[in-house]
Amino acid sequence: MKRKIVSLVACFSILLSTAYAALWPDWALQAEDWALQAEDWALQAEDWAKQNGLDEFFLTHPTQAITRGQTALILYQAAGSPIVSDEIPFTDIPEQYEDAVTWVAAQGLVRGVGNERYAPNRWVTRQEFATILYRGAGLPAPYEYTLSEFADDGDVAAWARDAMRWCVGTGLIQGKSGGLLAPQASILISEAVLILQRADDNASLDDIDQPFVVSSLDEMKEQLLDAMTAAEQPPDFDVRMLQDANNLEIDVRNLYYAILSEQPALKYAYDLQIVKTGDMILRCTFSYMPYRTGAYPSGFSGIAVSDLPALIQVATAHIGLGEDTPIRITDPALTVDDMNNALQQVGGSYVLCQLNRDGTAITYKPLDEFTYTDSLSRLQQIEALANSIVQNQTDSAMTAYEKAETLYIYLTENVKYDHRYYSEPQNMPYDSQTAYGAFENHLSICSGYAQALQILFEKAGIPCYTVSGSMGGEYHMWNIAYLNGAWKYFDATSDRGRADYWFNCFNVSAEQLTRYVWDRRFITLLTSQTVG
Repeated sequence: MKRKIVSLVACFSILLSTAYAALWPDWALQAEDWALQAEDWALQAEDWAKQNGLDEFFLTHPTQAITRGQTALILYQAAGSPIVSDEIPFTDIPEQYEDAVTWVAAQGLVRGVGNERYAPNRWVTRQEFATILYRGAGLPAPYEYTLSEFADDGDVAAWARDAMRWCVGTGLIQGKSGGLLAPQASILISEAVLILQRADDNASLDDIDQPFVVSSLDEMKEQLLDAMTAAEQPPDFDVRMLQDANNLEIDVRNLYYAILSEQPALKYAYDLQIVKTGDMILRCTFSYMPYRTGAYPSGFSGIAVSDLPALIQVATAHIGLGEDTPIRITDPALTVDDMNNALQQVGGSYVLCQLNRDGTAITYKPLDEFTYTDSLSRLQQIEALANSIVQNQTDSAMTAYEKAETLYIYLTENVKYDHRYYSEPQNMPYDSQTAYGAFENHLSICSGYAQALQILFEKAGIPCYTVSGSMGGEYHMWNIAYLNGAWKYFDATSDRGRADYWFNCFNVSAEQLTRYVWDRRFITLLTSQTVG
């Protein structure tokens, strides 16, 4: 039988009466574990979903920004999904949120945005979430705590100021790296769960400031992991119980590196500072990429980047300027590795494109022994050569498939493989690794074939990316392109010289590439955000 959960309104009333915290249903502690301990997600999510009826989405997407509709749903389900008899108060509520939004609105936790609309797909900010908590507590009198310690306290909206002062003052909401509060940043599922968990812990501001006593490095690693997952700062550590503290700073830094190795998605925590603040007290401070926390410096402006294809487009458009391109990544769920992998689609092996250290800009660096000017010159030559080939080999009457077939035949018939890669690599020119070697010298290795096909297809209006991996245990590069309504694979290197017999690797599915290994998850993500 399903366990009954006390109503949220009653919980918020307790919040008010205790002046700094609340009792929250027991599931909050479990939810924190589910959201923050990745190794336990699957089993715990399944078990909890059966017992409490919470949507599994909340358990499997801890880094997802939460929407107004989802916020209503998680509060409603946490209250035991009570029967709703009131009329739906808004006109834009999808069916899956009808009961939830109707119920939380009736409790006075949420309001509409005007014109009988609720905007269920709009992200919830940190100050909006604070306001929900504040309303649930009965709108207590303004809290004595001020927000002056935060550099961006002026960013808190007037309507949210009392709520944010109360939530920060009671310890429910903490600041982020750089002394920022980030009130207008989207709040993530894991952050929301942590805030609710603090209410359950009955922790005041003074309690939060107390050092966390650790008896093992594993305990410290768990605290660091929790903080990194929520993009917050860990507590100070009291390390007197550790047996060997001689190399403690090195040990803690190694814990940080181990976490990044085990969970690369946390690389938005791009630096860790370790300082001894007293006798056997250790303070660890993470530096977080602003795209993950929303805490961009005051006055920062950058080109908005919403997904991986947009990142590629921005890098391509600005590569010729010779300076870093400031960007503002708007999706906090994007990972650093995925973004850097996407940037490898740009630069043609002459310019290395990467995120800068804190993820606020795209950087450009010439490769091999080229100067930046020489690298740009090569890219311009590739552009001109590709334009000439497409113009001479195709015409506007051709279908996309006919253009793809014609350009593929041209490439596989006119470009030879540079076998010096195996026999005398020291004598193989760098250009053989690029589309320039394929177009100008008609000689290249797999990377040159793949980059050449990519630019030819793109100029013919066919979306195309390069794919890096291995074939038969050896490094290899080939392509994926969107043709006739589907993403299919192309390997011009393997099909060179086969035009008369037709090809083995033209417009084939992933299942047909039996000897190939590559990061299918990343390619699926990249292509799904492009077309199709």
